[in-house]
Amino acid sequence: MILWIMGKAYLSKEIRDVCINFDRRIKEIKSICKPDIALPKGTLILPGAIDLHTHIRGLKLAYKEDVVSGTSEASYGGITLIGDMPNSVPFVNTMETITAKLREFEYYSRVDYFVYSGVTKDLKKVDKFPIAGYKIFPEDLEKEETLEVLKSMKLKILHPEVPLALRGNRKLRLNIWYEIGALYYVKGYQNVHITHATNIRTVRLAKELGFTVDITPHHLLVDREKECLTKVNPPIRDTNERLWLLQAINEVDTVVSDHAPHASFEKQQPYEICPPGIAALSFTVPFILTLVSKGIISIDRAVELISTNPARILNIPYGEIKENNYANFTIIQFKDWRYSTKYSKVIETPLDGFPLRASIYMTIIQGKVGSLEGEVFPVKGINPFGENK
Repeated sequence: MILWIMGKAYLSKEIRDVCINFDRRIKEIKSICKPDIALPKGTLILPGAIDLHTHIRGLKLAYKEDVVSGTSEASYGGITLIGDMPNSVPFVNTMETITAKLREFEYYSRVDYFVYSGVTKDLKKVDKFPIAGYKIFPEDLEKEETLEVLKSMKLKILHPEVPLALRGNRKLRLNIWYEIGALYYVKGYQNVHITHATNIRTVRLAKELGFTVDITPHHLLVDREKECLTKVNPPIRDTNERLWLLQAINEVDTVVSDHAPHASFEKQQPYEICPPGIAALSFTVPFILTLVSKGIISIDRAVELISTNPARILNIPYGEIKENNYANFTIIQFKDWRYSTKYSKVIETPLDGFPLRASIYMTIIQGKVGSLEGEVFPVKGINPFGENK
């Protein structure tokens, strides 16, 4: 079905009144039309937001989060395309486990999706699969097969902590050099992305080495690691480091959620043994647009962070409202509210109650309304890396 939507849109670094004609892809952009969808005053159409780093869990970890709950939370939060990390159960780094994960998303995802493989000994076969790339964890930096994975032309995403960080007292992870040192393990390789940088030195070294890099909202906002709810890897730094990191909002390539859900009973375990991770997939886009509302960043920078740059990193036809790109839109409105999750199985986060000035009015995914004023609909997302297959 071909539809017309009319409203104010961010188009070619301008905000203007336009009509957009689309089915799964954008067909035409005009100044006047008879719309099928007329947006209310105060809304703004942005290119569909992309989150490069989530843990949707599923498979045998579906009790923490499943594809329906996780991707519904994404749509509720304005995210139209998510990247899923491989550290599920079973670990995703073989032809069989990748196939199982892709099938689960194909059946149940309510937004567009792509998956990463973990480091694998079967690179020649895995590299031919419709995956976005590979996730390199700290323990992988000591594996021989990681050297071969780093030579792949696909994207490599590095969790920046040295292997030593896994073996000592957790307090040692507060040493930022454990994070910075990990970048030297991948120095000289191409198409490397550094994820969830926690301090400005990591950000600047990543750029110096020719890598792309992201940060998370929780590493900016959460006041240190105090209990299991705020426990995350790499750890949240002290106030001075977080203030310095805020400057990096103008230096990083994108902002990700690192959505890492765990069951309530797991987060209620003693601090020493409870699993790390903060789940706030729906927080990122309203937060970035809140920074626009407060005059901290421009709308140009916001769109770069949540749409244009992630699409460029992935080299896929998203991130910009133009003809032949996928018809994925994040439609926002500026109004005051306080954050909470809605569809995720995680019902408590350290960001609950955070005051925001932007919310998601609607998402459109593959030309269909994915959410409207907080209600999510069962649209069918696609894997852009599998389209040619």
